[in-house]
Order: sequence, then C-alpha cells, then structure tokens
Amino acid sequence: MINYNKYFLRGLAVQEINLSNLSKNYIILSKLSKPGIAAAVIKANAYGCGLKETGKTLLKEGCKLFFVAKIDEGIELRRFLSKKSKIAVFDGYLDYQDSVWEEHDLIPVCNTIEQAELASKNNIQFMLHIDTGMNRLGLSVKEAKNLMKDKDKLNPNNLMLIISHFVCSDNKESKYNGLQIKRFKNFKNFYPNVKRSISNSHGIFLGSNAVFDITRPGIALYGYINNKNYKLFPTVNLYAPILQIREPNIGETVGYDATYKITKKSTLGILGLGYADGLKRCIGSRNMLSLGEYKIPILGRVSMDTIIVDLSDIPKSILDTINHIPLIDDSYDISDLAKDCDTIPYEVLTSFGNRIKKVYVY
Repeated sequence: MINYNKYFLRGLAVQEINLSNLSKNYIILSKLSKPGIAAAVIKANAYGCGLKETGKTLLKEGCKLFFVAKIDEGIELRRFLSKKSKIAVFDGYLDYQDSVWEEHDLIPVCNTIEQAELASKNNIQFMLHIDTGMNRLGLSVKEAKNLMKDKDKLNPNNLMLIISHFVCSDNKESKYNGLQIKRFKNFKNFYPNVKRSISNSHGIFLGSNAVFDITRPGIALYGYINNKNYKLFPTVNLYAPILQIREPNIGETVGYDATYKITKKSTLGILGLGYADGLKRCIGSRNMLSLGEYKIPILGRVSMDTIIVDLSDIPKSILDTINHIPLIDDSYDISDLAKDCDTIPYEVLTSFGNRIKKVYVY
C-alpha cells in the first residue's frame, strides 16, 4: 500500500486516480468504436476524477470530442483544452447569450424544436438530440420528424451531430436496444451527411449495429462496466487515514447507538472518512476491509466524518509503518462497493466529496 505521509499529517483521505489506466481504457474503447470514433463523456467533474487531468489525458490519447452536462462545466473544461477539440453540452441551448457559446467555443445539444430553430437562426454550431425511448431529454420521434422534414427550419451547415441515448444498454438481451436502433435508423434519410451517435459505455459492447459514427463512453473510461467478456482497467483507489488507535475495554461499545460491543481484547482504528465524504452508510454491512492478507472488520455505524475498524489482526510491526487503510483497491473495487451498497458505480464515483485529496498516478 502507498504510504501517503504528507496527507496523513493533515488527516486527509486520498482518492488515487490512475491516468495510465484511463488512457488504456480509452484506447480499448476507441478500437471497439471503429470505423467510428470514441468521444468522451466527462460530466460531473469527470465522474469525480477531475476535469483538467482527465480531459488533458484523453486529449493526449487522441480524443477530439468531449461531452459535459452543464455549460459551466464546458466553460471550465475549455480552460484546459485547445480550440482544436470540441466540447458539447447535454443540457441544451438554454443560455441564449450567443457570446457565451462563441467565446468558449461550446456546442449545445438541442433538446427541443425551439432550441434547434434558435441555434440555426443564430448561426450556432449545434447537435440534435432525438429521444428514442428514454423519455428524458430530447425531441420525441414525432417532433424530430416534423422538424427535419422542413428543410428551412435547420441550418445543415451548423448541425454537426444527431444523437440519441440507450435505455437498457447494460442489459445486452433487452429488446429495447434493437427497438431504439431501429427508431434511430429511421432518420437515416434526414441529413444523411450528418454523423450519428447513440452508444454510451455499454452501448459500445452491443456490436457494430449500435456503434454508428461516434460513441460516447462515460463510466467505461474509468474501467467499470457490466460486461464480463471485456477487461477494462479500474482507475480509482480510495484510502482513509488512521486518525487514532485505541484499545477499548471488553464490554464497551463502538459508535452511534452502541450497535457493536467489544467481546475480546482489541485494537481499534478510527479512520478519517465518513458519509460527508460520499462514503455510503451501507458500507457498514460489508464485513471486512483488508490489508494484504490481513482482514479488517468494520465496527458499528459509519459516522459523518469517520468509520471505526478492528486492527487487531495486523502485526504491530506493520501497523507502525502505515498511515492509511484501503477502502477501494485491486482486491475490492468500486463495482464491489456498489454491489454491497445496492447501487451503481456511477453513484459511488460521483459521490466522493471535496475533502478527499485527489492524487494522480501515471
């Protein structure tokens, strides 16, 4: 385990982000996207991994198109990326101050007829989002057909991409995948020279029929997918600092509501990470952390700033040399944590708070 002495002195939890693995994942996803190309979805501060570092790493690997959710994310990302790269904003053409889009060279993903017509009128480069089944953002199939039939409504010179989004792509057997592809292909005669995109991370693995011209991987960039046939590289480890070591008396209790009682001679570690940092309270149901061959039980409830663990099985010679305990590492990754907490890797990744120090390794 890495010894983070300088962060330990400040009691900081550490989120270790492996940019080399990020690069490897993008290369794999790019190959799977051929003959099209892979864009990169790095909304929500690059899924909690940092816009700047993630964006620059992917740019170096040849990524030319990036997607964010909010216009402010796009403005921030543009600070780190040259105008040679394109940045699209999923939320749409909501800010009609054209100078914002032009100044930062951002591309709205138009989700309504009004947005698309206004972007065309204002000579703004834009994308068009057709909702083929999500009932989230985008024009309905009917709205899109009515709009695209009228050649005077849209400026084809500024329409750079037509997109949709899969509903069930993480379930390869779902009938909705084929249904959405069919609906999307029904638009092939409208603006046939404009590129198409429907595949998110899991959509890339649905085969060539789903890839179209551009794919939009998000969670897969960080190594987390629901597909055992492909090996991607997890990018995130998480370490909690040992704030204090204590030896309670037998019969004493641990944590809120006294849910755990000490029944044997024990050495406890108080770790500086809690639910205020995005650690799910349900991790308390996970029986063990580990440090190599040594098991580290979690005792009692997760607090706002701390968790309490049993370090009794770790030899003192080792305990004296460490300052952090791994919560997420090679032996227990974000997918494992998500499963134990009955959630998804997306939520785990994007929940980590600002009090956790991001450390980048290459």
